[in-house]
Amino acid sequence: MELMLVYAAVFIGGLIIFERVTGTIANHFRRSSALNYRLKLLQGNEDGLGVFKGMVRERALDYDRGGIKPVVQLRRLFAQSGLKINVLRLAIYAPVAAVLVWLLLSYFGVSAIPKIILIVFFLVALPFVYMMRARAARIRKFTAQLPGTLDVVTRSLSAGHPLPISISLVSRELPDPIGTEFGMLSDELTYGTDLNDAMLNMIERVGAEDLKLLAISMSVQRGTGGNFVEILENLANVVRERAILRAKVRALSSEGRITAIIMSAFPFGLYLMISTLVPTYFDPVWQSGYSNVILSIAFTVMAIGNYILYKLVNFEF
Repeated sequence: MELMLVYAAVFIGGLIIFERVTGTIANHFRRSSALNYRLKLLQGNEDGLGVFKGMVRERALDYDRGGIKPVVQLRRLFAQSGLKINVLRLAIYAPVAAVLVWLLLSYFGVSAIPKIILIVFFLVALPFVYMMRARAARIRKFTAQLPGTLDVVTRSLSAGHPLPISISLVSRELPDPIGTEFGMLSDELTYGTDLNDAMLNMIERVGAEDLKLLAISMSVQRGTGGNFVEILENLANVVRERAILRAKVRALSSEGRITAIIMSAFPFGLYLMISTLVPTYFDPVWQSGYSNVILSIAFTVMAIGNYILYKLVNFEF
């Protein structure tokens, strides 16, 4: 039975690799014809409103902030990760992940009921971890693009263009993620959304802290007046200085982060080394009848330790 599972996992894994390779090649060729995802959808499609609604649907966006809090937070996490709903890909990846976890637990001699519990937990936790990593990477990329974007808006405003035209210029000239996000902002302004509400929706979609500074600047300038070009220039400098500070902090904490990674991987490496050199070394543990309890306690302690290490080497500022 387990041999058939191995064959099935290898076959489906090959399909996934083939799908990823072909998708990467296709994206490479599509990238030459359009700078960002929104422009790709608009090519040859005159229904701009339909494209905007489709982008909202595929990212499961919901701007109703008064719903059930866990559901609202889950939808916000998915939207900010930039991922798209793909039922076919989910239907392929979930069984492969379940089979791989089953084989791994079988290798450690875990019984059937704990296997099922751990597989269910893994299938629930893995999407959250993947979305959080995708969200963090997307926010970092968005933040890196933001100062240059503010420079583009500043130059456009200095040339006499109104703000909606400047935002539309960003959506046409800059790549993802900021090109698509400003494109959706431009669409909302075009279809009648107030600027403050559109900026709040953009913050909801992106989740970057620096973007809140832009929203506050726009809101204050609309209410009190002032030189908006100068405000944006100062804001661009602030964002750049924050990025420099963030890079310095990451450089100073790099030793702690690599130490945390080594300490997390060390128990698994040690187990594989001992099992390779002395295959029967852990047999008394598996034959004692307490292996499930030992593994559960060990993984729980490791999870707590990894969380503490993560908090020690990651800083909020």
